[in-house]
Amino acid sequence: MSLPLPASRRALLSAGRTRHSIDGALRNGSVVAPFRGIHVDPCLTADLAVRARAALLTQGPRAVVAGPTAAALLGLRWLPTGWTDPGAAVHVAVPPADAHRHRPGLRLRRRTLHTDEIVAVADMPCTGPARTIVELARDSSIAPTLVVQIIDGALRDGRVRLGELLACLDRMPGQRGVARARELVGLAREGVDSPPETSMRLALWFDGIREMDIGIEIRDDVGVVLARGDLGVRRLLIWAEYDGYDVHTRRPTFRGDRVGDRWLQRRGWHVMRFVDDDLRRPAQLCAEWRRAVADAPRRVGALPPGLSPEADDALRLLDRRVGDHGVCPRRTP
Repeated sequence: MSLPLPASRRALLSAGRTRHSIDGALRNGSVVAPFRGIHVDPCLTADLAVRARAALLTQGPRAVVAGPTAAALLGLRWLPTGWTDPGAAVHVAVPPADAHRHRPGLRLRRRTLHTDEIVAVADMPCTGPARTIVELARDSSIAPTLVVQIIDGALRDGRVRLGELLACLDRMPGQRGVARARELVGLAREGVDSPPETSMRLALWFDGIREMDIGIEIRDDVGVVLARGDLGVRRLLIWAEYDGYDVHTRRPTFRGDRVGDRWLQRRGWHVMRFVDDDLRRPAQLCAEWRRAVADAPRRVGALPPGLSPEADDALRLLDRRVGDHGVCPRRTP
């Protein structure tokens, strides 16, 4: 017996199968039961969508794929590979009064969902991107940095907007995990290109370093982007990049990085490059950043006028700040 899609034992009997043929198929391995009473072609059990469909067949008509399973089916960026492994539990949301219980390989979340928070994925009801992300952020078993990385990825892809996440949270006053979720949503930023960039930003943030610009761009007179940095402080001409080994050790990228660094330095920028070792030593990373910030007024103040438009902007801001503190502003010829 070959089943292209999951089917319940009851449905098979209604379709004319006999108990004997169903049990025989289970014994000879031509079908498997990932959940009791649900039968699937063994060749399809590694497919997350098939397992999610099988999980829904164990529940009532209002069950919805949720949590990490929904995030994977939606194709959100930067998820752990373990969430799609064949042995990963399937997460399903059911109404608060639902009497079903957890099963091996199936985790239930009792939730009240609004109709606009549910989308169809592979013909299955699934929490939409905003509600899925909020549920991940509420879950204390998921690391905060991972949650913010996922939100950053969803913002980057245009899958969700910060306003949508906040509106979703506003519907859940006083519910468990909402305060945590609101905090993590507040830490997310647009314009992030990789998970390590998020990790680097959060390491700085949790150390009390709050002034950071994401995705700094230098444009020419007609608006063409000449350079784009991962992170930095524009007014202090601090430019930071996270270099992933696989990408930045390729010959064209390696060469481009060095040429680009010299170009930025000629325009007055202080360039810092960080790697995976820096993320494993956040205290050292933060100390280096603080030194760059502390040295910036002296460094920027020594730059000649006309070096670059962004350097001139930094000089003007520096003069204004010094003047605001009652000290003679820097005089430029």
